Amino acid sequence: MIADAAGIIRFWSAGAEKAFGHASPETFGQSLDLIVPPDYRAAHWKGFHATMASGTAAVEGQALPFPVLHASGEISPMTGRLSLLRAPDGAVIAAAVLFAQPS
Repeated sequence: MIADAAGIIRFWSAGAEKAFGHASPETFGQSLDLIVPPDYRAAHWKGFHATMASGTAAVEGQALPFPVLHASGEISPMTGRLSLLRAPDGAVIAAAVLFAQPS
């Protein structure tokens, strides 16, 4: 999945549909709150906005467990790898997370 610098979902793959239970058309234009559990949102947004402002993330490229909220309401950790997407001038314009498919 890819979210723009404001945290709005702009790309949702078939794998994300399967993993999270949300069909792609319903995710486009939604906030990342769609998959960030309520108890984690304050910390998520603090880190997200700091990353967008600074252009760096200490965890970029690392495979880490992310707590995620599924369409069913279930919350579970999923391993994901964050990549920041940059404009030609180096400014961060989006964040992509590639999640490992659950077994």
